[in-house]
Amino acid sequence: MKFDYDIIVIGGGHAGCEASVAAARLGAKVLLITGDLNRVAQMSCNPAVGGIAKGQIVREIDALGGQMGIVADKTAIQFRMLNRSKGPAVWSPRCQSDREKFSHSWRHILETTPGLDLCQDMAIRFEFNTTEEGKEISGVHTSLGFSFKAKKVILTAGTFLNGLMHFGEKRIPGGRIAENNSTGLSEQLSELGFEVLRLKTGTPARIDARSIDFSLTQQQDGDDEVIIDGDNIDNVAGPHLKLVKRDFHKFSFLPDVHRILNPRSCFIVHTTSEAHDVMRNNLKRSPLYNGQINSTGPRYCPSIETKIVTFPDKESHQLFLEPEGEDTNEFYVNGFSSSFPWEIQLESMSKTPALRDVQFYRPGYAIEYDYFDPTQLTHDLQTKLVKGLYFAGQVNGTTGYEEAAAQGLMAGINAALALRGDNPLVLQRDQAYIGVLIDDLVTKGVDEPYRMFTSRAEYRILLRQDDADMRLTPIGFEIGLADKYRFDAMVTKKDQRDALISWCENYLVKANKETNRLLEEYGTTPLGASLRLSELLKRPQLDFKKLSALPEIREKLEEIESPRREEIIESAEILIKYGGYILRERELAEKTLRLEYVKLPADIDYMQLTALSTESRQKLQKIRPATIGQASRIPGVSPSDINLLLVLLHR
Repeated sequence: MKFDYDIIVIGGGHAGCEASVAAARLGAKVLLITGDLNRVAQMSCNPAVGGIAKGQIVREIDALGGQMGIVADKTAIQFRMLNRSKGPAVWSPRCQSDREKFSHSWRHILETTPGLDLCQDMAIRFEFNTTEEGKEISGVHTSLGFSFKAKKVILTAGTFLNGLMHFGEKRIPGGRIAENNSTGLSEQLSELGFEVLRLKTGTPARIDARSIDFSLTQQQDGDDEVIIDGDNIDNVAGPHLKLVKRDFHKFSFLPDVHRILNPRSCFIVHTTSEAHDVMRNNLKRSPLYNGQINSTGPRYCPSIETKIVTFPDKESHQLFLEPEGEDTNEFYVNGFSSSFPWEIQLESMSKTPALRDVQFYRPGYAIEYDYFDPTQLTHDLQTKLVKGLYFAGQVNGTTGYEEAAAQGLMAGINAALALRGDNPLVLQRDQAYIGVLIDDLVTKGVDEPYRMFTSRAEYRILLRQDDADMRLTPIGFEIGLADKYRFDAMVTKKDQRDALISWCENYLVKANKETNRLLEEYGTTPLGASLRLSELLKRPQLDFKKLSALPEIREKLEEIESPRREEIIESAEILIKYGGYILRERELAEKTLRLEYVKLPADIDYMQLTALSTESRQKLQKIRPATIGQASRIPGVSPSDINLLLVLLHR
């Protein structure tokens, strides 16, 4: 047995899995320590991947060479592209996942990655060396008495650090239901000077599909899936479900990764005023409102009791009943997260007609846990106080599998690059949502669980989900994480996309009866003279799919390789339709990002710069930004303060 490693990853959640695989694939000897190897990459809450802005993150993880997109595709039971009624800058892929198969798929990846070892145990103490520069990580001790050495350690403990679950008045220490919490690490880091804080999150009850009256629900299928033989709708988990159509949307850019599981429907119901009355009359039994919980929860995913308090005039709230897998009767009640005692949850949920006979698999609960102020990190996710110690995931105050996985991937990459002596990989805000995420964390910090939205990205037209491979696969290939097969697939796609755009810019659509009849059918002005296809495609009523009714256009589209034809066509169409907006945003980004190249001295004493405002000095002294660009994004640092810093730097 080995006891000496390059990198140790603590925690086998989404962050820990990405971190350990990425580091191992970059040549490091890695050990992953986690409490239960049968629950790696566990979907503790919603059995889904992606969503608004989160889907873009998953595609970026995949483009760099990470694993979440591949696992999500292989275990998807429904796929939807959100925001299709809006511009492509905010299109966001999302899939329902088979919870059990998702975890098993990740376990297989972990066990078959060369250079990666696994240990089922709980880390309880770090080991440090003291150097002239300060503390440096050197190892980890576990609850079973193991002592492992390592040059780098990545902490991805999720909600397990002093986790405390609330089931009404009943409180149970744990990091997740039926799993022990982790103690000792927070206390040790606090003694070293780390700021340790508390956050709260929660999850709904899981219920039995056989107790749902589906005739009183609204069925919601995936975008590109059709389920036949739906007469036996009560047996929603039965073998009668059959996939008869697949479309091209998925997470992974790899041509040979496909969605292979049979699809499942989701169902929509609404709470009732009677249900709200039950909860209002029992708010004193909710830990959120009786003083039992004082920490901050996620604003954008509130509990059901928070909804009825925040929106007292709203008579109902929408709930999504989501299957937990391809062949299970277990359903997740999305929108009904609660810390009420189980009997209050049961009574209020049963006031919804479709759930009048609801049967719980288990009730919902809230959980409080420790996290660390992420302004204590540098952009490579390494801590400022201890060299070689990295934080990733919910320990940095984020919420969501996707945000955690992105941080884990970057921490794993940067720990491995540091071992090589290479510069860290820091993605800029115009390169990736991952860059926005990490910059927001280390520059602004969090006072509530951080969730990514498209609105957080000032360059979201540049950060579309369709071109994440064009943005990031060259970077992943350069550092050695994305392999040649992935890189070549990206190059082939780019060549075909650009060739199609070039053809559209030169092909003239003739003004004949057939063309004009088609244009009138779609409510747009007929042609009086020939027009370049690229100009015609800019009309909002038209797209390649509609214009493929014209024989020459259809023949040209059919020349594109069939496995990725729709993906390539969509990518070309977006660049044609929105090319002007994309170019303008790129120019704006280049002007703004010049400040990212103006470095700030690491040893500058901001408290001595009395020309700066007091708030600015305090914020700059605490966060110690690496560049003028980062300093400009710190809340409380004004434009005049930035101008003064530039003067001091003789810029």
